[in-house]
Amino acid sequence: MKKIILFALLAVITLSCHTFIERYEKSGPEMLTDNWGLHTSKSSKTEIKENWLYLSSPDQNQSVNIQQDVSSFDRGSILKLSADMKCENIQPGEKPWNMARLLLVQHDGLKDRWDFPHSVASFSGTREWDHYSKFFTIESETKKIRVTAQLSRCTGSFQLRNIRLYPVIQTQIYTRVKRGILTLWGAFSLFLLGSCFFNGKKMIALQAVLVIAFIAILIGTTMPSDMKNQVSNEVKSQIHATSDVFENAIPWDLSKVGHFCFFALFGFILSLLMNREPAILVMINIFLLAGGTEIAQFFIDGRSPLFWDFIIDAAGGLSGILLVKPFKLCWPAPADE
Repeated sequence: MKKIILFALLAVITLSCHTFIERYEKSGPEMLTDNWGLHTSKSSKTEIKENWLYLSSPDQNQSVNIQQDVSSFDRGSILKLSADMKCENIQPGEKPWNMARLLLVQHDGLKDRWDFPHSVASFSGTREWDHYSKFFTIESETKKIRVTAQLSRCTGSFQLRNIRLYPVIQTQIYTRVKRGILTLWGAFSLFLLGSCFFNGKKMIALQAVLVIAFIAILIGTTMPSDMKNQVSNEVKSQIHATSDVFENAIPWDLSKVGHFCFFALFGFILSLLMNREPAILVMINIFLLAGGTEIAQFFIDGRSPLFWDFIIDAAGGLSGILLVKPFKLCWPAPADE
């Protein structure tokens, strides 16, 4: 019960700090000018006035773009792109991205990097004026960036005004709070692991494997996004170099596979160590670890907590627990204390 109360308290503190503490402050001048370019079709309509853009298209087979290249930026910097936006009768196209969108696209000198975060907002239907913004980290591979207002193979009208792009830095108070929050979650994770040792059997080999799985989970779920992408790309390259057949046999996101496998290993070993305890207590520890690593991502650069990642983690842990059952028949009974 203490672990659940501590988890709930930390979750409330984390969510409150994330909601009410300003993360970034402006650190440089406005980067956009009035020099917008057009990429339109004959049937579409576009207008550009002072800091106001209008796009309209009746043709779902054509895209309409108003865009501007930004030549002066620092790699590794963080940029805030914001605008007031409104759309009317947007009928989306076949693909999920065929909607009205405001984008910041990074180009590595060869191609647009759609694998980097790029969308401020995407719309279908009708939306009244509202303000939207998003922060983007400029990756080390980026040679050019482009701000694009787009009707991507969809019909309807799209308006934007007060479009702003400028560099930002983290506020000092956010930096301090971030360190404190991550330290608290780290302490909670160690407390959780320690309680598992205290309630489980004293088996050094199994405990060592449990610690390895625990460390792998913490690294995988709390790694900054740029480092995560670099590791993921390297793994994909190695798989591709080994075998095209093997690569095609794994259609899932490798990071999700890692989530599942390491939580399955953690649940398997933890269930063996805590075989005196009801399975529900083992599962509670899995839930707390999975939930804690996701919530902590509110304060990890480039990461955000995802409900489906929590489900994948919990499913992995449950799978590990279920795999233990065939082993319990041959596992020696624990000696009396």
